[in-house]
Amino acid sequence: MAVKIATHLDDPVKPAVSITELEVKELTMAVSQTPLSDDSTLGDSTISERSDVEDSTTDKLAQETQSAGVYGRHPIHDGSQRPLHVLIAGAGPSGLSVAMELKGLPNITFQIFEKNADVGGTWFENRYPGAACDVASHAYQWSSHSNPNWSHHFAPAEEIGEYIKTVAIKESLYEYITLKSRVVDAQWMDQRSKWVIQIEDQVSQETSFQECDLFVNAGGILNNWRWPDIPGLRSYKGELLHSASWNPQVDMRGRSVGVIGSGASSIQIVPSIQKIAESLEVFVRSPTYILPTVGFGIESSIYNECYTKSQKEQFASDAAMYRAFRKRIEQQMNENFAGQRKDSAEQDAGRRWAENVMREALASSPELQEKLIPKWELGCRRPTPGKPYLEAVQQKNVHVERVPIESICESGILTTDGKMHKLDVLVCATGFDTSFHGRYRIAGRGGRTLKELWSQSGPEAYFGLTVAGLPNYFTLLGPNCPIANGSLFPCIEATAKYIRRAIQKMQQCQIRTLEVKSGVQRQLNDYMHRVHQDLVWTGNCKSWCE
Repeated sequence: MAVKIATHLDDPVKPAVSITELEVKELTMAVSQTPLSDDSTLGDSTISERSDVEDSTTDKLAQETQSAGVYGRHPIHDGSQRPLHVLIAGAGPSGLSVAMELKGLPNITFQIFEKNADVGGTWFENRYPGAACDVASHAYQWSSHSNPNWSHHFAPAEEIGEYIKTVAIKESLYEYITLKSRVVDAQWMDQRSKWVIQIEDQVSQETSFQECDLFVNAGGILNNWRWPDIPGLRSYKGELLHSASWNPQVDMRGRSVGVIGSGASSIQIVPSIQKIAESLEVFVRSPTYILPTVGFGIESSIYNECYTKSQKEQFASDAAMYRAFRKRIEQQMNENFAGQRKDSAEQDAGRRWAENVMREALASSPELQEKLIPKWELGCRRPTPGKPYLEAVQQKNVHVERVPIESICESGILTTDGKMHKLDVLVCATGFDTSFHGRYRIAGRGGRTLKELWSQSGPEAYFGLTVAGLPNYFTLLGPNCPIANGSLFPCIEATAKYIRRAIQKMQQCQIRTLEVKSGVQRQLNDYMHRVHQDLVWTGNCKSWCE
């Protein structure tokens, strides 16, 4: 699809959003700002020295705009909103959220480059049998695009993908998107204060270079799928699959199948395979809490695994009722947060409840109870809804193996007890690389790459959205984002709004570069590490939420 670069230069100036003095100050805190010199709007000026001096105009501006109620109409901004071009990598929920925020802003142009053949991100890619969201559908949607017609409490991947596509069409976002185009390199140019982004056409394999004032990394954290690090994997001669790159042509009927993994994808895949395979072996390195629903306590009179036609009609016709229903789901996800403290009464009660739920679901097999009920804090690994999984593993054609894998050979898996597990099909439901390093090089100030910046401290960011050393760079769902705190959509929307406000601040105050101070980022991360010592994410399990 050809890209149309939105200019907006001929658009009438629209009333800008109202912004309070507190919000203006919030945007100026903890960032290094490089003002433009007087003639910099022409594009040929040199960069001023980096300044940490607070812009005294901002406070006066805030006072005046607070009373006026309109930020963009202050006299010093009239006719001088700096043109900025933004490049967004990724057309999943994150990238589309940023696009919705930027669309229509005066003097802001943007492009989205998406490696896949359509929008949707992880919901376009993950189409294995049983793929679904582990967050309630009615809480997993844009606040501005509510969908009363979700078919299931936990919607299947295809339905979520269609929802995302529908929103992109309604918002007229496709005209800004270049599909089948992958970002392969991002380089900050110090002297020009620009990002140069290298794009690879996934059809022709040709590369091109795009220049932008700001780079938004919206590639997400669930797109770089990971094979298990097990000796001999490539020597396997049977059918080898990964959950994130599913081949629907592989026929598992009447065959011996092995599944490696115990996370959400494995929990969703196993029930489908169990129904058709002659035998199924599930290799579990570490278990997880598998519960009937996440966001406990939904009233039985309302909650339904599959919503009826009458329920959908009620959701669509009674806006107040539907809003209350959605808020109730969100409340029940969030009200359990007190249980994230390791030594809290809520954690103790929640853990005992979860253990009892699993013990009851596995009542027919004390052996499976021992194998599958975790011995660590509830929430250390993300709990996953999986009633069908707990039913499937109790069937006669399924065996759960907790003995560690030693290696993979031509015919199957060898475990450390010396047993050979012969398999016709091997499914690796081993998830994604969640290290935040990404698939391509990102080089910031002075040519230092993201990998170099994080070589000693590990992945760090300022509230998961900007990184010291990378000017004019924003990311969504970066390090320290609230990945394990309920639905991601509110997090994504809040981040996109912050990015829009920061860009407007740069535009209206003639700021050339915006970058979080390394000291502030370090202080925040030190504080977060101290706080997390008392929380379940630093518990006794191996978790990618850490």
